[in-house]
Formats: sequence, structure tokens, C-alpha cells
Amino acid sequence: GLKVIEPSDAQSAYSLLRAAIQDENPVVFLESRILYAERGEVDTSLKMEIGKARVLQEGSDVTVVALGNMVNIARDAIADAKVSAELIDLATLVPWDRETVLKSVKKTGRLIVVEESPWSGGWGSEIISTATTEAFSALKCAPSRITAPDAPVPYNGTLEARYIPSAVNVSAALKAAVESNQVLKPWWITEGVSK
Repeated sequence: GLKVIEPSDAQSAYSLLRAAIQDENPVVFLESRILYAERGEVDTSLKMEIGKARVLQEGSDVTVVALGNMVNIARDAIADAKVSAELIDLATLVPWDRETVLKSVKKTGRLIVVEESPWSGGWGSEIISTATTEAFSALKCAPSRITAPDAPVPYNGTLEARYIPSAVNVSAALKAAVESNQVLKPWWITEGVSK
């Protein structure tokens, strides 16, 4: 069936595109415009498997699942929050790697999904639904989603940067989850960006 992938850096862009070309199924290759200016070393021998997430950072306090540019935002937020977070680059949206995510959630007991999508209809809902169904007893607090508001994406670069979740937003959610097992209101409500 149809597969959907989204890279988070130069290496995953190269490796996922090669995997998409070699796959017998149709593959949708999503790209974040924000990453177009990024540069990085690419190991042409490194392969990535469609449907397999990458654990970029091991941690014990909270699992952070992200996709595309939000992986970089999440990485910065983890460094700022100074928590032991396991960072998972989902890399493939369809079919997503349930095994890796659930194993991590069972280990950490907390889950935060960081997505560039608007609140309504985002893919993070599926991740959280699966985690609460299949790993409920391991959860120490309710899972949390950090998303964009339910509004059209602004074309202006300055406004677009304000529209997507920032490392500050993600860091606050990480601290709330780890320090007090709380889920914050969506950042865009707290900051008055949207209702």
C-alpha cells in the first residue's frame, strides 16, 4: 500500500529517498521547506528502512516522538529542559513504527508528540491513541501533543515561524511532564495565538 515518509536532516533525506526509489509500493515523500537550507554530511552507504523509526537519543524520563523539522525543535527543547528524554524520529508516517514507540513509552512512562500539523486531525493523535490503548498501565501521566494551532499556515516567514511549535513550547511541556506529571494547555492558547 501507500507509504508516507518525511526526513528530518540531510542523511535521512538521502537514505529515505533511496529507500522510496527501491520500494515496490507508491511512496509519498514529504519535505519541510524549513529544512531546505540545512546542510550536513551524508554517508551514502547508510540505509534507512521505510517503517522503521530512529532513536536519536536514549532517555529514561519521557519519550518524545517527532517528524521532519520538529525533530530538530525537539532536540533543542530537550537540551534546554535538561531532562532525560528519549528522542524518536518517526521518519515514516505510514506505516509508523509502533514497536519502537511503544517500547520507549513502556520504559519512560511518559509521551510527548511534537508535530507541525494543526491540532485537529494531526498524526500525533494516532500515536497517543495507540500508546494509551497498548501501554496504558505504563503511563505515569497523560500523553501530550505539541502542535500548530487550527489556522491556515501563514506564507510570511516571520508569521510562519510564530505558527509552528518552538523549542520553548516543547521545553515547557517536557518540564511539566517530568517534574509534575502535568499536561499543559496548548501553547497557542496560552500565548494568545489562537483559541
